[in-house]
Amino acid sequence: MQSKIILITGASSGIGEATARVLAQQGHTVCLVGRNKERLQKLADVGTTFECDMRQPEDFKKVVDAIVIQHGQLDVLINNAGLGYFNPIAEAPLEEWHEMVDTNIKGALTAIHSCLPHLIQAGGHIVNIASVGAHNVFANSGVYCATKHALLAISEGLRLELSGKINVTTISPGPVATAFIDQTHNPKLLKEYKDYFAAGLEPKTVANQIAHALASSEDGVVSEIIIRPKRIER
Repeated sequence: MQSKIILITGASSGIGEATARVLAQQGHTVCLVGRNKERLQKLADVGTTFECDMRQPEDFKKVVDAIVIQHGQLDVLINNAGLGYFNPIAEAPLEEWHEMVDTNIKGALTAIHSCLPHLIQAGGHIVNIASVGAHNVFANSGVYCATKHALLAISEGLRLELSGKINVTTISPGPVATAFIDQTHNPKLLKEYKDYFAAGLEPKTVANQIAHALASSEDGVVSEIIIRPKRIER
């Protein structure tokens, strides 16, 4: 596959970092966007890094403009930035719900809106990182699942309206062994789910499927990949 200019959000750790490393090893130019400056600095050898909060649309647009000025185009957006809080609906703070919506939905839309003109011009590819929660609703994570249902719907809207202009793929992993669960503030659920996530997919497993979807675009469009650990899921 020809080398591409790839922007990855939420790239400072977990799936984003693993994806950046896999794609850089394949010869692509990766641009890593994240909020954690210290972690990003450690990835300077992988690609160009940009400290940016996806909840700040003007800041993100400046990042996109800088990438296009430097490289002349943008071929791929990997929408990976996201977070989730586990909490019973009747107990969850409203702030948690708003933060998930602001990051998982509005942040993704910010990325799409800023990148779309360049992706259409390049005949590019959008990869949205959703979750098995885009297909199922689980106890203690109803709002998180709602944000991932929304992301899947956004992917389908893009696919329907822009077929032939860009490719669109949704990646829906089950639990992944990252620091994702550590965001949960509920101590009971944090303790209960900690081992469950630790035994989940390796981030590189998800990264390899993202790379597969990008490479397959030369023959056809992989519209969605669902990945689960090798175990019985609840």
